Amino acid sequence: MKHNWEQYKEKVLELKEIFKNKSEGGEVEVEILLPGDEGYQSEVGVPYVRVRYYIDEHFHERRIDLYEYHLKKDLKDLINLIEHFIQEFEMEIDQSEYGGG
Repeated sequence: MKHNWEQYKEKVLELKEIFKNKSEGGEVEVEILLPGDEGYQSEVGVPYVRVRYYIDEHFHERRIDLYEYHLKKDLKDLINLIEHFIQEFEMEIDQSEYGGG
């Protein structure tokens, strides 16, 4: 199935810059990867958010695929959605690592 994310490339590049600036420092690293980027690993062929939550010497990782129905959203709404997914992931890790939130 062909995904038409390319028409939202400018928005994805803007997201990439926004989250690059947000994830400097701290235990959570957020990176937006597009097909063709170094480190891109997806069979789906759409941009995705790679979230890494570092704990001591290891990290947990989640990939959030950005399909066209996500990319159609207003930039602010899309940022809020991604931040919501990140917070959910952090809570899951906190609960599994520390037994609570």
